[in-house]
Amino acid sequence: TAGDIPRDLVKEYDIREVPFYLYFEGEENVIYKENVTLLPEDFFNIMKAKKKHPRTSQPNMEDYYVVLEQLANEGYKKIIIMTLSAKFSGSNQSAQLARDEMKVKHPDIRIEIIDTESATLGEGLQQILAAKMIRKGALSFNEIVNLLLKMRKSTHVFFTVEDLYFFYLGGRLGRGSVFMGNIMNLKPIMSIVDGETNPIERVRGRKKSLTRIADLCKELIKDINNLFVASPHAVCPEDQKFLLDYFREITGYKGEIITRIMGTTIGAHPGPGTTGICFVEMDLKGVI
Repeated sequence: TAGDIPRDLVKEYDIREVPFYLYFEGEENVIYKENVTLLPEDFFNIMKAKKKHPRTSQPNMEDYYVVLEQLANEGYKKIIIMTLSAKFSGSNQSAQLARDEMKVKHPDIRIEIIDTESATLGEGLQQILAAKMIRKGALSFNEIVNLLLKMRKSTHVFFTVEDLYFFYLGGRLGRGSVFMGNIMNLKPIMSIVDGETNPIERVRGRKKSLTRIADLCKELIKDINNLFVASPHAVCPEDQKFLLDYFREITGYKGEIITRIMGTTIGAHPGPGTTGICFVEMDLKGVI
């Protein structure tokens, strides 16, 4: 569920999800399942009200195995599992353990596991494009897997946060750094590269941080016709609209931009007010 795929696309392409878990500090007896018992819309309101840091935990081997067994019972012989970056979570390892168990009971089923080396809609875009390739049917299973492995290096994610306080709650910044950063109105811009979060730069002001994200995207784009774009937001739709309007203005991009409220797994760390742009640049003409 860390890919934050919009619900309508999950349904349209029959994508099977394995949920992450979440609880709040001091309330370990209440465990939520992402997209099952806790929706993003409700999560961020709870996070704002509690001012407590949420803790996330990965799906275990059994969670993956249950879904794989369902697919086996439905007659599927080839399965692709696409996970959150292995540098963020052990969910990829849980999937591998489930695959090994499946091999014992179902040796005729082939299961490929792909570490997307990304998160939120950077991961989700790869999953959506995989579903589109499967639906199109122009490529073999092996060809799809090989293309997805290449796609990871063509995936870019840039994001910024509104309030550094949530980084403090998560232990990523000290209280003094948060205080000074907020006083100076500093906004960090970050990216996901090779499966890790990297700070790019700090700018002053919310609007400047949003326009800078679009500028950074433009610098990387080589062919606007091979672009697939998405944008998550953590309950800040107005800021997201400002960002995407500016992105379209400076790049000339007129295609679809997939949007969704950021899920609990990823949104738990930067907190409410986070938004950004995720894109894949790849020539997929004729295969999706």
